[in-house]
Amino acid sequence: MESNPLKDLNEQFSLEAMDSKKYRSVVLSECIEKMANYVALDRSVAVLSDLAENKSHILVGDFGMFFGMKPNNYTVIDSIWEEDIYCRIHPDDLFQRHLLELEFFNFLKSIEPQERLNYATSCTIRMLNCNQEYEYISHRSFYLKNSLKGGLWLDVCLYNYSFDIPPLDDKIGGKIKNIKTGMQQLVDTYRNCKDLLSSREKEILRKVGQGLISKEIAFELKISINTVNRHRQNILEKLKVGNSMEAVCTANALNLL
Repeated sequence: MESNPLKDLNEQFSLEAMDSKKYRSVVLSECIEKMANYVALDRSVAVLSDLAENKSHILVGDFGMFFGMKPNNYTVIDSIWEEDIYCRIHPDDLFQRHLLELEFFNFLKSIEPQERLNYATSCTIRMLNCNQEYEYISHRSFYLKNSLKGGLWLDVCLYNYSFDIPPLDDKIGGKIKNIKTGMQQLVDTYRNCKDLLSSREKEILRKVGQGLISKEIAFELKISINTVNRHRQNILEKLKVGNSMEAVCTANALNLL
């Protein structure tokens, strides 16, 4: 079953507490300048996503030539998803990266806001170069700023050449690292997602996986169709996917079912 796990996270992000627009504008300008300087040194491509404004700021270093981008370029898009970059990721790796980011998001929500900026993810993924050939590249992500109210706000994704040995068994080698202490954990059990779905949501999702429609699920569980549909919508939002089949695929990968 083909799955495209790169779907809308806006529902969850919209719950993050944000600050005034004037304050955000000042801090955002400072962060853009900081990332521009970093990209110039690291020669990477950085995507700074503003969850409050639903915009992404793309800063291009020399690695941009991998994508056919012009180095030293700066653009803004009206989305927190860099679709032109995502579409280059191998579908299997894109799905695994989605699981890594889901685990990272839920991990960060489990710790104190002041600790969240100390953590980052890293993985090695296959991406199409400007000649439409897959190469292994390095991907890292972290949050650069929280809001004053403790909500996750400015997210950074970094792309660059990989100098690591390619991961084994078609895995991306996803890790969550504490960049302050150097401690890291390999992400392969998704333990921060184990309580993501309620027992009722799991029950409904299993029946969806068996091919049952909402009316049939409602009859078997002796609940209303509206209740079934509400649970199904909650499942999509929690797993950050666009349809029920993707939800089944993601839940199975997370060992939730």
